[in-house]
Amino acid sequence: MQNIRFDTHAMRAKVLSFLQTSFDTFYEHTIAVDQKGILTWISQSYCDFLHLETSPIGQHITDVIPNSYLPQVIATGKPVFLDLLYVRHQWVLVSVIPLHNDLGQVEGAFGFVATDRPSSMKPLLAKYNRLQSEVRNANHYQKERTSRYQLSQIAGQSEALKQVKHQVRQAARFDISVLLTGETGTGKELFAHALHNLSDRSESPFVSINVAAIPDTLIEAEFFGVAPGAFTGAKKEGRAGKLELAQDGTLFLDEIGDMPLVLQSKLLRVLQEKEFEKIGSNTIQKTNVRIVAATSRNLLKMVEDGEFRADLYYRLSGMPIHLPALRERPEDIEFIAERILDECCIRLNLSTKELATDALERLKLHHWPGNVRELYNLLERACILNESQTLICAEHIEALMEFRLTPVSSSVSFCTQSETTEIHPPLSLKEQVKTAEIQAIRKALSRNRGKRVLAAKQLGISRAALYNKIAQFNIQDS
Repeated sequence: MQNIRFDTHAMRAKVLSFLQTSFDTFYEHTIAVDQKGILTWISQSYCDFLHLETSPIGQHITDVIPNSYLPQVIATGKPVFLDLLYVRHQWVLVSVIPLHNDLGQVEGAFGFVATDRPSSMKPLLAKYNRLQSEVRNANHYQKERTSRYQLSQIAGQSEALKQVKHQVRQAARFDISVLLTGETGTGKELFAHALHNLSDRSESPFVSINVAAIPDTLIEAEFFGVAPGAFTGAKKEGRAGKLELAQDGTLFLDEIGDMPLVLQSKLLRVLQEKEFEKIGSNTIQKTNVRIVAATSRNLLKMVEDGEFRADLYYRLSGMPIHLPALRERPEDIEFIAERILDECCIRLNLSTKELATDALERLKLHHWPGNVRELYNLLERACILNESQTLICAEHIEALMEFRLTPVSSSVSFCTQSETTEIHPPLSLKEQVKTAEIQAIRKALSRNRGKRVLAAKQLGISRAALYNKIAQFNIQDS
């Protein structure tokens, strides 16, 4: 038999040339990040595809593409080949390769993206896009239970906020319980939504429950659900609880510090055994939910006072994340204010508005006890009261900040009708009742060191009623 000799160098060059041509034909877009997930390169074609008006170089990849495979590949060192990713309302095909240094350590990753431009891709991607559309249209209830916020929607560039975002990204990678702490108005629910969107559970339901807003007599049914015929008046078919609705997804428990002790022990069983029973049922149901809890209260202090179970606290705080107050990151106020003004003007159908330099400086000097929620309320009022003006100045901000409800005096003062009209116009009965309610609630909260459950008992109202009043009157804890 005749020996056939191959020119291996020529063959290798020919194969590599063929692969490069095929690769360039198949993949249209490229992107690269460093070991921290910071974008170091993105092709212009991919920028155009993502509709990016400015270069995202220097941003974290999840701020640009929240569900990107790049963080996963960096963390595991394992490549992803020919997998589907939902970007810009359509499916694309991606491959991600880790980049190693001489020591074998991952120092970044490179991603390749193919859309439906190559003719061979069109049938596959068209099928997935059609199926995705059908699923979204058919599963309306599921759509109502999805998260609404991405991490990139949370405005700010301060180091404190960057640290929180980094912690959220890390927590999203691991299937552990997360405890979000911080003052009221710091955005705990927004971060909970963002965490869910970054996790492997992003396609499953996101269900939230405000523990403080539900009466003690109903919270167990709301949480676990009710079995058919459990009690007189119950629905014949029973009722699913939030725990069941969140199956395979995320259950967000807001104001967890107000959960009754009896329910705390049952929640602990859910976390430890991954099971629960509906009210009126002896059937054990398995659950696969991720618990994300939030509170504005000091849970450790509550544990010391016997108001919160220590074992539950440590189960919930698998990954504790503290959200900084707005006064601790004044450099973010400009970014947040711009987003609020744009949102308010669009929602209220007002002309575009912007902050004057002196107005911004005044905002940075404020203490912000209500944090971002207080800032939103203030700027919303500023937009409404200055409807015809484009520029919001410091004097507009000052006027709103100086407004305070006049407390009801315990002493009676006498003045003529003309004096009353000129100095303090008489309040209506409704306004006087409102002022008295606010004063009573503030005193009750102060006497009970901010413990709302005790304050509600002292006032003779339910905890849910107290929370409604606090929200209605925008009362800030002292």
